[in-house]
Amino acid sequence: MQKNRKLPVVRMLSLLVAAAYSSSGTAADTLEEVIVTAQKRAEKLQDVPISITAISGAQLENRGIEGSGSLTGLAPNLQVNKSQGSSLISQVSIRGSATPSPAIYQEPAVGMYVDGVYIAKSQGSLFELLDLERVEVLRGPQGTLFGRNTMAGAVNFVTRKPSGQWSGAVSLDVGNYGRHVERVSLDLPKMGITSISLGFRNEYAKGWMKNDTGAAQGSTDRQAWRLAANFDISRDLKVDYKFDHTEADEEQYPTTLYTLRGSGSPSLPGVTTLAGYGQRFASFPVPALAAMGNRIIGYANTMAGYIPGDTRPDSVSTDPGARTYQRLQIDGHALTAAYELNATNTLKYIGSFRKMYYGDQLDLDGTPANLILTGRDTNLRSFSHEFQWIGNTDRLNYVAGFYLFKEDGNTIGGQHIDITPPPANNKFVAYRTTSDAKALYGQLDYKATDALTLSAGLRRTTEEKTNDANQWATNGYRGPFLSSILPAAPGATSIQPWVHATASFSATTPSLAVAYKINEGINVYGRIAKGFKSGGFSGEVPNLAGVTTPFNPEKSHTVEFGIKSSFADGKAQVNASVFQNKITDMHVARLPPGTTSPVLSNAGKATMEGLELEGVFLPADGWKIQGSYGYLKTKAEEFMDFPYNTTTATLAGVSTTTLINTAGNRVFPYAPKHTFNLSVDGRLTKTAWGTLRGIVDYTYTAAFYAFSSNISYSVANAGQSGTLADINKLPALGLVNARLMLTNIPLGGPGQADASIWVRNLTNEKKMVNVIDFGFFQNAFWTPPRTYGVSLSYKW
Repeated sequence: MQKNRKLPVVRMLSLLVAAAYSSSGTAADTLEEVIVTAQKRAEKLQDVPISITAISGAQLENRGIEGSGSLTGLAPNLQVNKSQGSSLISQVSIRGSATPSPAIYQEPAVGMYVDGVYIAKSQGSLFELLDLERVEVLRGPQGTLFGRNTMAGAVNFVTRKPSGQWSGAVSLDVGNYGRHVERVSLDLPKMGITSISLGFRNEYAKGWMKNDTGAAQGSTDRQAWRLAANFDISRDLKVDYKFDHTEADEEQYPTTLYTLRGSGSPSLPGVTTLAGYGQRFASFPVPALAAMGNRIIGYANTMAGYIPGDTRPDSVSTDPGARTYQRLQIDGHALTAAYELNATNTLKYIGSFRKMYYGDQLDLDGTPANLILTGRDTNLRSFSHEFQWIGNTDRLNYVAGFYLFKEDGNTIGGQHIDITPPPANNKFVAYRTTSDAKALYGQLDYKATDALTLSAGLRRTTEEKTNDANQWATNGYRGPFLSSILPAAPGATSIQPWVHATASFSATTPSLAVAYKINEGINVYGRIAKGFKSGGFSGEVPNLAGVTTPFNPEKSHTVEFGIKSSFADGKAQVNASVFQNKITDMHVARLPPGTTSPVLSNAGKATMEGLELEGVFLPADGWKIQGSYGYLKTKAEEFMDFPYNTTTATLAGVSTTTLINTAGNRVFPYAPKHTFNLSVDGRLTKTAWGTLRGIVDYTYTAAFYAFSSNISYSVANAGQSGTLADINKLPALGLVNARLMLTNIPLGGPGQADASIWVRNLTNEKKMVNVIDFGFFQNAFWTPPRTYGVSLSYKW
């Protein structure tokens, strides 16, 4: 049966091979050759035996994409979502592997890199990037050459080096919601051995969702600076230094009430209303749950008036006088030194230091009731040192490296959940987590014949982590960042005293690949690779066992086959791959009986299978059509959890402590079955005033789930942890962006000007893009509305 299911994919690959042999071209330009550094050396994208998408800086600029926040759909099976309540925290998924939680003790499944430097956490990862030369999206485990936390893949941002010649660009965007963006990029003339480039970006926009009781939500206020310097020390020694700075001070991402239906209420026998749900709580013998039920009943009528329906509302209401915000400040330093030993061997060093502050205060219930407020302050510092030896002979390419990484981060946060009886309704947590990782790695690529290349790589990683944590409660709540959060505040009650824990982890991640070049236009490959996501501690659990018991690394094993083809006399490319990914020791957020804080455990196994297609075609002179499609099928093989129990005497397994396998009743989060992107870029006409071009970009993401959820609560293998699938399913979303450009405007002087009119979300989609389930209600996060404007730029 397994073989039959894969036959259509095999046939599709066969058709692509046939097309590569049979197609002939027209008199159009040929596609530019794309160079990538996915294997630590410059190579043609079509020669690399990895599923990889490369997006050039020119494409990013023309399509209005800046940074990582707009990459969803531009590569098959890639999701880049914003976290609930914040547009500065990412939720990145490749091939169905993601880490939805923004807590810094949880590692991402997808590694993000800027010029080879690892970006450690999802908090603050949606920062500004200036002077991008290209973005590389590597799908599948990259555990050999990139290391930890790349079990699903890696996103590598490569910035432009200084040219050493006087040049630059200035631009201005003006749009609705008071949006304006100013950019400046300068390259200074080379001074002796030094070349320098400078960049600046400022963006401001008013909030796009009206707040009836406070400041509009969804505002933007960000500034970014960049300095890049190259030093030609000698003919053989080159040193590069890069500094980036980002800061933001904005309102929270728009958050509204969505429904009074939560993951618990519809599953309880005989319960059809919120009041009935609260009454059911109030009848329980567990005192805390009974008190919670009474408070739920009290909020039912107040909240009912703020339910917006299934589309984005025109406004939101927050607690009167509440100050909500999201703030970010990042400083990054990177130093790269390359010494050419001879024509075929180079030694390279990459060192970095990054520090990040992220803070937010969020009103998450979307009503004027003082119901749910949360906030956090996070400070993170990371250091890395990497030493590489890169070389080649006539038949052999090789790379070897030694990597050191350290990080030290702390979070202090608070939450006010008014359905919980005091003092537990005002709960605060403080924790510090550190990592000290080391790795040795190497890879050999042997050209057995002119057509056949064999590759083998291996990485050994060791890591030590620590966790220091405590929790307390207070009788009053005046915001998580005032003096009231301190343990000495009046009415403070200790929940979990300070505790320290240490754990060590190790992992070996090999990779094997075979590539065969059938001819100059066709390259087929097969690849086997392993990756892992680092282990750690559950830093926010309010008990000793929870914060001192480590979870081990999550592991992935992928088998992949692909074809990369160029045809039509260099005017067309089609790349395709099929893959199967097995995950073991999967990180599962499990809710122990009688608690409200999940503990991460290695309690799962899963399988992901899929297909990825990418193509680009030049149908006529000045026209380009490119697109991608990803198909993904996910299945949980094991998900050990406490059973969900809805008998009269218990709720959610309060009296049940035996684990069961709930895999058959689970869905995967952030794993849409289909992703699709199509872009048409064409030259419309040439005039004396410049060249008129148009770009239309369509991105489609199928419906997917926001959490690892139960399909049903009424089956024997229902689990206590997670929400109910049908009420956290996010709808399919298709977005259209368009741009009309007049390029090469002859204004005189040393350069040329461009002007454009652009629109994003042309059809003004009003769909939900994220959700939080609070048990007896849900809040929602929405697609931003249609935005439009004009852009002017001058380059010399």
